[in-house]
Amino acid sequence: MNDNIRTICENFITNRDAVKKAFSLESEHMYAASACTLTAAGVTADADSLKACKKALKKGTSVISNLRGMIEQSAAVRLYISGEPEEYLRKTLACYDIIKKELGRSEYTSLLALFMADMTDESGAEQAAVKAKDIYKLMSKDHPFLTGSEDKVMAGFMALTDKDSKTLCDEAENCYKLLKKRFSSSNTLQTCSHVLAMADGSAEEKVARVARLYDLLKESGRKYGKNTELTALTALSISDADEKALVDTICEIDDFLAEQKGYGMLGFTKQSRLMHAAMLTSAAYQHDTALSDAASTATTVAMIAAVEMAMIAVVICTTTTTAAAASN
Repeated sequence: MNDNIRTICENFITNRDAVKKAFSLESEHMYAASACTLTAAGVTADADSLKACKKALKKGTSVISNLRGMIEQSAAVRLYISGEPEEYLRKTLACYDIIKKELGRSEYTSLLALFMADMTDESGAEQAAVKAKDIYKLMSKDHPFLTGSEDKVMAGFMALTDKDSKTLCDEAENCYKLLKKRFSSSNTLQTCSHVLAMADGSAEEKVARVARLYDLLKESGRKYGKNTELTALTALSISDADEKALVDTICEIDDFLAEQKGYGMLGFTKQSRLMHAAMLTSAAYQHDTALSDAASTATTVAMIAAVEMAMIAVVICTTTTTAAAASN
């Protein structure tokens, strides 16, 4: 393991522990997502500063704000990364006021506003929101039963690229159909197809690269997950880096994580651990892409958002299951 990869791994653990101190008694899945977001941003967090951002968020929003609740931790982390929590929150709320006019109110559109505040100004957010609404309508037309509020986040990122709405959705549909021949989790594959649609190259080439990474991991003795985990591997596939080098890095990070607290027999599953390894590999290779600067930024942040959405979905599912069990 080279020094850069080791530093990323160690920062991830430090960030995870800091987030756990700042947000006690919350989901381990969200702790991992937040730690990855911090690590990908190249920062090492401390609990006290995260708590201060959490306080700034509560001071600047009402108790019924969609920036609170399920995505509160994600919001506080983004405020911390900005280095200017109050100003970042102001920009986020301004973006949300714009976005909700086109995409409605929800925690997912609030999540989109958080990222949009970091990637464009209010004028850009307005243009992106109008285009995102058009993209979302096309998504819903292609997959009326699969498309939900979470897809508005990806529509927002797709809207920031130079490709027109129809081209993006046609490309996403082509990728989806090809992915479906190999994998089965429809909701996850829809998200994966949205990420791939933003990248250059043919649908066949992009999907084949995802499949090769999956197969190389299998050949290395690692059974990578085919559900929410696939989102991280798809985002990683966009890197121009050598496929074997990417897989070797995932395996090295996976070995490192296996020795860390929280990844033992009573911690994350091996598939979740591999997903975290893929996420951290993306952090290491995120600047090595074939995309233009604007598209690269959108796709990199889209990967982080997609993983956070996957984590939120896990939390919601776990909460629902627990509540149902308690009522019986």
